[in-house]
Amino acid sequence: MHESKNRPLISESMNTEATSVEVVLNGLRDKDVEIPDYQRDSDQWSDTTKSLFIESVINNLPTPAFFFEVMVDADGFERNKVVDGQQRLTVLNEFFNRKFRLVESQDAPYISPNSVAYAEKTFDELLPVYQQAFKKYRLSIIKLRDLKDMRLEVFRRINQGGTPLSGQDIRLAYYGEKSPSLAFIRLVGVYDKNRQAAQRFQDNAMKDFHIEYPWKNEDAYETWHDIWADKGIARGQTASEMFLWSLIAAQFDKIDSILKNADALANIKVRFDKGIDEVLDVYCAQLQYQDNNDATPAVLMGLKEMQHDYFPHFEAFTNYLWSMAAPRLNVQKHRTAASVIGAAYREKIPPEKITKNQWGKISEFIRHASDGKNNYGIDWPQSKGRWDGKTGYHVQMKAACRILKKIVP
Repeated sequence: MHESKNRPLISESMNTEATSVEVVLNGLRDKDVEIPDYQRDSDQWSDTTKSLFIESVINNLPTPAFFFEVMVDADGFERNKVVDGQQRLTVLNEFFNRKFRLVESQDAPYISPNSVAYAEKTFDELLPVYQQAFKKYRLSIIKLRDLKDMRLEVFRRINQGGTPLSGQDIRLAYYGEKSPSLAFIRLVGVYDKNRQAAQRFQDNAMKDFHIEYPWKNEDAYETWHDIWADKGIARGQTASEMFLWSLIAAQFDKIDSILKNADALANIKVRFDKGIDEVLDVYCAQLQYQDNNDATPAVLMGLKEMQHDYFPHFEAFTNYLWSMAAPRLNVQKHRTAASVIGAAYREKIPPEKITKNQWGKISEFIRHASDGKNNYGIDWPQSKGRWDGKTGYHVQMKAACRILKKIVP
């Protein structure tokens, strides 16, 4: 083997810096430090968790390191993108800018005997000694450079510890930049449009891409909200993943053609080792590529069709499906439901043409998909995270089309 091939995957090792909170927040203000909009919502933390983190800072207690990726723009200026630590950085910025006050002592297990001096206070109300400690507190920042094609893998490995980002968090963060199609998928997944992080994302989607929040039908929005609100499974962008899953189900032949084309995978710089998470990655990478290469014919559904044709179908179908089903469908069945929604679009079956009796059969199938063989003579393969093969999701999505046509001939 040639010596030139035996070298580290990344040419330059990372370096660690200790930088004050004040300097980092100034960088955030001046846009030298950027938090990607597509990362996990910054308001997932409770006020108690936020308060305990601020307590650690103003008391000079140790906190986890941040990971920044150093990018150089066209003018040669360095920009630091937050790879890990965006929730902590957001909390620091919010507290410094007087956007929340620390909770009272009875609501947080503060460890300092001096907590009476800062409990229930905003930054402005802190004693000068604590204000100075906050601004001078040194954050440990690990800076990554020259990641190139390893960016996604590094992003995943960094986020394996603590409270990790989900696969959907990561792919939206990695592929979402400069992609209106992925911004739209992210917007569809917003089930509580009044949350602070959701409102920020809606504002940015409008500013960057002129895309509005798509859930216009109030009944459908209330249904969407009720499906996901206060459900643990909703964390990590699962709602947007359901929409993405349904898109794949509507175009499983097109995505399969990309997966089988080594040149196509090389073009979008994604590996495929048969796993379903990699299929979702490939779909997002292809959308990003299409959004930024207008001269190349699109392989997958473009933003215009997604907005004006597919989403109204998804909106109506979801509303009918969860409102007509009795008892109510379990959100754990969201992938099977997404496969049915995508199959209905593919087979040109509009929700308004489905009878009440047929809705009952569809919801029963979603609850007990493994009974497809007994009820419809069609196997519903029990896929184990694989795309192809006799029991892969590709075959499963084909089965969804065949079973749906049996129910709605």
